[in-house]
Amino acid sequence: MQAAFFDVGDTLVEHWAPAEVMSERMRARVCAELGEPQWIDELIAADLEPVPPLSLVQGIAAGFAGPRFEPEHSRQETDAWYRRWFTERGIDVTGIDLDRLRSLMCVPLAEISTPVPGAFESLKWCADRGMRVVLVTNTLSRGDAEVLQDWESFGLDHAIHGVVSSHSVGWRKPHPRIFERALAIAEAAPSEAFHVGDNLIADVYGAQQLGMRAVWRRTQRDPAVRPTERPRPSGRPCMHPSDGLTLRGGDVICLSCDRPPGVEVRPDAIIDDLTELPAVVEPWLA
Repeated sequence: MQAAFFDVGDTLVEHWAPAEVMSERMRARVCAELGEPQWIDELIAADLEPVPPLSLVQGIAAGFAGPRFEPEHSRQETDAWYRRWFTERGIDVTGIDLDRLRSLMCVPLAEISTPVPGAFESLKWCADRGMRVVLVTNTLSRGDAEVLQDWESFGLDHAIHGVVSSHSVGWRKPHPRIFERALAIAEAAPSEAFHVGDNLIADVYGAQQLGMRAVWRRTQRDPAVRPTERPRPSGRPCMHPSDGLTLRGGDVICLSCDRPPGVEVRPDAIIDDLTELPAVVEPWLA
């Protein structure tokens, strides 16, 4: 085993600050550098990502996966989404450095989250055993540089060999390209790597389809929490958002509707927090 890949949100860090706190800190970061733009509050509240025609789960269940699941709507174009938001509102972006604005919208993780038990120790444990540790994370505005800054502030950059954010690579998990970028950074074959994540589709299914082992970090998921994939409009069939899935008796269950969504995912190992990871990985090293 040559490489250890880790998702970030709800895998390495959790217990997020309330939305109003995140908004306040985001606003303070932007206004400290750009003054107080009239559009700042509307931008912070905006949902910049386009709504895909199908959820990831629906695409897999409909048979669109094939040997490799490469959904086109996993493409990420954050800079274009920012520009479109301003254009649609007739706001002149002349003189606005949109890439700098994007970076300012990234509140440091240390201010808005706490580490999962055993997270920092697991990163060090993997690095101490010669594995190349790469963070593989779906983000909106965080690029590779901002993700690395988060872990520098935690004092763990020495344990991290590389970072792959969906913003920087242009594709979101479970698309193969984001994992292939991580494998290239780690100089590892899929059979020499494992990935740890909390999302059964983005992390487990995505890693396994390339031939990697996948460890699912089981969380206490709350169906009332707004998922990153949009919930269904009233009266329409459930879209089974991937971050609203859990395993029950070995079967995938959608917490939004409490029914099987029609996909099968079997992690190579299941943990509740990162203190359990070394015991899982130790036999693989042998």
